[in-house]
Amino acid sequence: MTEKLSFSGKRWTLKRKNVAPDIAGMLRTERGILDQTQAKLSNPFLFSDMEKAVERIERAIESDETVAIFGDYDADGITATAQLVRFFRRRKVEPVVHLPDRAKEGYGMKIVSIDALKAKGVSLIITVDTGIAAHAEIAHAKKLGIDVIVTDHHRPQGGVPDAYAVIHPEVPSVFPNPHLAGAGVAFMLVRALEKMRPWDGIDLDIALAAIGTVGDLVPLTGENRLLVIHGLRFLDNLPPSPLKDFVDSVRSTGPLTATDIAFRIVPRINAAGRMAHPLVALEALLGGGESLEELHRLNGDRRTFVEELQEEIIPLLDTTDTFLVIASDRITPGTAGLVAGRLSEKFGRPSLAAAIMGDLAVGSVRSIPEIDLMECMEHASVKKFFKTFGGHAQAAGCTFAPVDAPALSKALNALLKKRGVSVDTLLPTLELDAALDQRHLTMAFARSLTSLAPFGTGNAEPTFLLSRQTLTDLRTVGSEKSHLQAKVNGIQAVGFRLGSCIDQLNAETLVDIACRISINSWNGRENVQLVIEDIRTSESND
Repeated sequence: MTEKLSFSGKRWTLKRKNVAPDIAGMLRTERGILDQTQAKLSNPFLFSDMEKAVERIERAIESDETVAIFGDYDADGITATAQLVRFFRRRKVEPVVHLPDRAKEGYGMKIVSIDALKAKGVSLIITVDTGIAAHAEIAHAKKLGIDVIVTDHHRPQGGVPDAYAVIHPEVPSVFPNPHLAGAGVAFMLVRALEKMRPWDGIDLDIALAAIGTVGDLVPLTGENRLLVIHGLRFLDNLPPSPLKDFVDSVRSTGPLTATDIAFRIVPRINAAGRMAHPLVALEALLGGGESLEELHRLNGDRRTFVEELQEEIIPLLDTTDTFLVIASDRITPGTAGLVAGRLSEKFGRPSLAAAIMGDLAVGSVRSIPEIDLMECMEHASVKKFFKTFGGHAQAAGCTFAPVDAPALSKALNALLKKRGVSVDTLLPTLELDAALDQRHLTMAFARSLTSLAPFGTGNAEPTFLLSRQTLTDLRTVGSEKSHLQAKVNGIQAVGFRLGSCIDQLNAETLVDIACRISINSWNGRENVQLVIEDIRTSESND
């Protein structure tokens, strides 16, 4: 018998069929979400090199040395950089900031960049969200008489670089949370520099750390969860500042959520590095004004470009592959990650999208929970094709020769096949937490779910099954009519990117709905709203 799939071609799995009396409580226990009222951030001096790093930075300030911050071009790296810039400015020091141009330099430290910093008189470089794999570059800096303090969280490759100090939750350290984002590691450094006492503007720094944490898709547990909880509270009550202007410019109704950070704030910060230069985003966060306006424009350009690019790319794919690989001169280094992410979401498989730039392909790789990218990329049969690579289990970057794209694709697919992975086993799957019935569609139930927030990686917003429903007042909405709007038993429902499903629906069709339960705030009133994730024909129609 052929497996029943949803309208979007996904398999659904239901964790439990019986409706529990206290679903929110059950999920809190299942996910290990504890009472946070007494929780505190860990001591930053648990990082083995933290004391050494603080001493070197203090000495640089006292000696009036020229200090450089070497960051990254994504939201995590930019918010981490912003925190350190703010620290130095509190100490009346203006650091040199280097954020790589994604298209011209690519990710990470480069020797030519270090030479340029040396020419500016820099004697101390502090990296944020980068540096752990920069062995040759840090050795070069040392030869030039430049000390380097590495703060990073990416997976180490080939041991620890010969830096003055390394602040990394895994290298070597007894720090309790090995999954801090780069912005979280930077916040720990700032806390140590501020002697673990509250400082003027701590609310803005926690907010920046929260944005970077959500943006880098690290698990929302331990310090990460605390940073986001506190960061959201501060983001809702910021003092007059460029960051407040930014948040207010994208705010919807109701309190901010981690989802707002993920879909309203982070994409705009990332748009600068994708479409222009990451300094635009840094200047927007620190200064606002025209840079903020430019950030909104770049985000609009990014959205339009990626939508058009996706339509071009999908017909070129070999959808029989388990590891999708596409390299094209239409893809840009700044949009490769977005394309790879869209492909992984659509097909439920790991994907590599690369921008061809002459004799170099600059790629971004995205995965699914079942497959660790770094394990694949570090395998001898695959590693030989890369000029550079690095990242996390679910997201990574790489460079390779365009001529090697077919061989790289073949190697990745052969590796997955050897491990027993096939297209059938990687069928896109939507996991549902529990079945609901009509009695759950209340404000009381919706509010009970907020105790599970903030939602994100490692703590996804619960998705539920509503069986044998009819959708009424059907219509498509949005500028491209790509979203579905309807009512379910009189309750407003919206399905983002599900507009194409309308042709399969009518008032007589019984459907099963995979949905999230949210609270919609409008004109001072709150109502339950269903956010439809997917739809399938109910078995009662078969």
